[in-house]
Amino acid sequence: MPGHDIVVIGGSAGALEVLQNILAALPADLPAALFVALHRPDLPLAVDALSATVSKSGGRRVEAAIDGKGIEYGHVYLAPSGSHLIIQRGAMRIEHSPRESRFRPSVDALFRSAAMAYGRRVVGVLLSGMLSDGTVGLWQIRKHGGITVVQRPEEAAFSSMPKEALENVRVDYCLSALQIAGKIAELAWEPSAPSIRGMQKARVLIVEDERIVTMNLSQQLGELGYEVAGMVASGEETLELVPIAKPDIVLMDIQLEGKLPGTETARLLWEKYQIPVVYLTAHADADTLDAVKRSTPFGFIVKPFRCEQVHAEIQLALDRYEREMLMGPG
Repeated sequence: MPGHDIVVIGGSAGALEVLQNILAALPADLPAALFVALHRPDLPLAVDALSATVSKSGGRRVEAAIDGKGIEYGHVYLAPSGSHLIIQRGAMRIEHSPRESRFRPSVDALFRSAAMAYGRRVVGVLLSGMLSDGTVGLWQIRKHGGITVVQRPEEAAFSSMPKEALENVRVDYCLSALQIAGKIAELAWEPSAPSIRGMQKARVLIVEDERIVTMNLSQQLGELGYEVAGMVASGEETLELVPIAKPDIVLMDIQLEGKLPGTETARLLWEKYQIPVVYLTAHADADTLDAVKRSTPFGFIVKPFRCEQVHAEIQLALDRYEREMLMGPG
């Protein structure tokens, strides 16, 4: 699987010099893309300063982020002055939306969008600065399985932003600038999740409110060589069990016990954990299909189904998931 190849960096007063030191210390062949939000920078001067820094180390290309442009390894993308830098799957967006945490560009906006798009592949780095921008964004990165890094407050020219994050987020690493560079490099080459193909058995969570269907499906999956990670009947139970059971894929009915429908549960699973969902449902009407399309489905099986259908859909979903995760930042 890809390493932690989406690196988002935020800071304010005193952060530009620290960022220069970090970029100068990174290896030229780093398999990652870096995105930077600094409060009120003079963008052309910042690009020039950082470009001069990385050129000395034979490093990356530094450029202003452009709306709609694709993401490439070896590039450092800077948020334009007066706009938010938002990361989507495979591309960047530049938005002149309202200020967040008093700023535009906002570190929180950058961090949150990266967490939503790339989950466990993200490394969030918060540097020197005043006030508290970045704390909420770091929390979102951690919530979605990414890695959080904060500059040591005693080293920062302005310690408010690092201190605020440390007081409110369970940060993975609190490091000096040079240590941050080393940690980014280490994480970039470290797989962010195990390969499903390398596992003997994929772990399947069954979310179904008809007990007979659940028991039959569990037996059939066992005979096919899958490991059943759990069986629940509601969306609420699913969200509680997933962090514990750690399934590779979820088979999801749409009509469930509780208040959460299957489509909303699937959307939340993808947003929080990037777990693929295959639907098992007796409903194939237009409204249901529209709801399914909005929830990032990896498969759809209409009841009644055959065991061979379920096996084929699981294999296709796992193959698609792994291919998409292996494609790099795009």
